[in-house]
Amino acid sequence: MKVPVFFDAERLKYPNTGLYHFCLQLGQAIAKRCAVTFFSSSDEIRPRISVHFWHKWWLRPAAGPYIWHATHQDTEYVPNGAGASIVLTIQDLNYLHDGRKSEAKKQRFKVQLQAKIDRADYLVFISAYTQRDVQAHFDLGDTPQQVIPNGCNLSEIPTDLPYPALAAGRPYLFSIGTIAEKKNFHVLAHLLVGNERLLILAGITQQAHYLEKIKQEAQDLGVLDRVIFAGAVSEQDKMALYVHCEAFVFPSLAEGFGLPVVEAMHLGKPVFLSPFTSLPEVGGPEAYYFTDFDGASMRDTLAKGLHDYQVNDKKQAIQAWSKRFDWSVAAASYVEVYTKLAERM
Repeated sequence: MKVPVFFDAERLKYPNTGLYHFCLQLGQAIAKRCAVTFFSSSDEIRPRISVHFWHKWWLRPAAGPYIWHATHQDTEYVPNGAGASIVLTIQDLNYLHDGRKSEAKKQRFKVQLQAKIDRADYLVFISAYTQRDVQAHFDLGDTPQQVIPNGCNLSEIPTDLPYPALAAGRPYLFSIGTIAEKKNFHVLAHLLVGNERLLILAGITQQAHYLEKIKQEAQDLGVLDRVIFAGAVSEQDKMALYVHCEAFVFPSLAEGFGLPVVEAMHLGKPVFLSPFTSLPEVGGPEAYYFTDFDGASMRDTLAKGLHDYQVNDKKQAIQAWSKRFDWSVAAASYVEVYTKLAERM
């Protein structure tokens, strides 16, 4: 690369989030393919320049031409002045589709993102769904664009992880993600009716009121004692929860990609998903989909899917599908983008 490349990994300050893993996994994979400097205050990734509050108003990391990779649409860090060729990765438009946000706030979001799009020299989307969504709401002009899917955060498949202590030896369904309305976790309580399974939910609480809604739904169905909130979990504990679960369940209503789905499929687990946004694209033909969130219908989908998984020995087919999501492949695609821009500078 004939010009410096800077990669915005500022979101590494938020562990246990999708953007944290995106910045860490993709950043590390790119660093194996080209010289790159990370914009981050985390020691997890190097070489780096530290983030300071004033970078929101003044950011010029190099004197001459350089490439700046803005890794998500909400970034507050965009270089000033001439010299920067900008790659903008758009993860999702969840903010725009959030019914709790006022029209005024959504309009401000649109104005801010349109300005970033106008400033960008290359646009990347993490799924075809996100690309279509952005094309429907924004003017992309003639800016080059492409879809580069995310990879899988897991590499090796362990065989000796102990059964999670949280489950106490009982069969369980597993899901992971921030506790927020868009994840739609409260409907999962229906899957515990009429059986003795546990439901283990891992992830930080982003919306306290929604945590209470999940609990109330479980209480109303008489299954609250079998819903376990694990909170933030270590990578090893997360792996064990995937490995030993009966199924991975993910009824999310808004996903730009859905990294946990790929992780579960990488381990050959049956996954049960909502049919919305990017999830059919990521789960593909090897996932099972809830047709609606009526309790009886969800339980029927789960029962039929688990039967199909066992009878047709679907583990290998599921793992084969997951292999199309690879951080090294994503990194190679991004480096190709950097190279194209560098050749024009």
